[in-house]
Amino acid sequence: MQFYLRFIPAFALCAFVGGALAQPSTANYPDKPIRVIVPVAAGGGTDIIARIVTSRLGEALGTAVVIDNRAGAGGILGNEIVAHAQPDGYTLLFTYAAHTIVPFIYRKVPYDVYKDFAPVTMAGSQPLLLAINASVKANTVQELIALAKARPNELNVALATPSSSGALAAELFKILTNTQMVSVPFKGGAPALTAMVSGEVQLIFTTPPTVMPYIKGGKVKILGTSGKDRVSYLPEVPTLAEAGIKDFNTAPWQGMLAPAGTPAPIIDKLYKQIGEVLKTPYAHERFTAAGTDVVGSSPKDFGELIKRELAQNSKVIKAVGMRAD
Repeated sequence: MQFYLRFIPAFALCAFVGGALAQPSTANYPDKPIRVIVPVAAGGGTDIIARIVTSRLGEALGTAVVIDNRAGAGGILGNEIVAHAQPDGYTLLFTYAAHTIVPFIYRKVPYDVYKDFAPVTMAGSQPLLLAINASVKANTVQELIALAKARPNELNVALATPSSSGALAAELFKILTNTQMVSVPFKGGAPALTAMVSGEVQLIFTTPPTVMPYIKGGKVKILGTSGKDRVSYLPEVPTLAEAGIKDFNTAPWQGMLAPAGTPAPIIDKLYKQIGEVLKTPYAHERFTAAGTDVVGSSPKDFGELIKRELAQNSKVIKAVGMRAD
């Protein structure tokens, strides 16, 4: 090797050494604080899950892990920071299902959702519940479908925001069931749910924590869930697949992404350490309190899920013409 190097021109050797030095170091990762961008406001569901994970991740990695909330434009503001960050493992993104919806409802997105991110792990997911106002004369999914077909455009379905999983689920439901209902957009999940409870709209696809108090009060009925299995706290409620809607597979999720090009050893270390956090009673108890199931999928599995959602969401959004700007 030494004999060979004597005949390498000086400029070539410098280029070789410089290229090697430019590569992100993985041997001592992490040796400084890690910033985790959360593209929603503090206190929301995704932020809560992110803080559960990162509060113990720092201990596992032996460094500070700092949450940086960058809300706005359906997550675009926060996503852009990570998409353009150095792929060295020190700037990460803890995001949610809107990541696979936003690129198709905004005209200008300053990153490539297909190419600019590397999946680390899906931390958790939630089933969506098909909830209807108690006054609606339907007690099963099939009865709701029959009612909607008998009264086209008389039933109103609430959309929390165009970038929400619930909004996409509502539009997908209409397509798969060949029903005509009026989509009514709101500026957030709370006003959308309030409108459904009051009878201003008749149905909504929403997450368990937000609607459970109204179930107990008898103001709403839950007809189906979007998960693969029935939920333990509503054992009598069938999945939408059981109710006859076989291709309904949309559900909110939260997970960690890194900038594309982040070295595989760093991705693997983050995945394994987050996985250890998710195994703890601490994580299970707090996820359950937030109405979220612990997942901890591999980078490969998470990446495949994102690809499937991007393909499905682009078709649904194009079909119904959903826009956010």
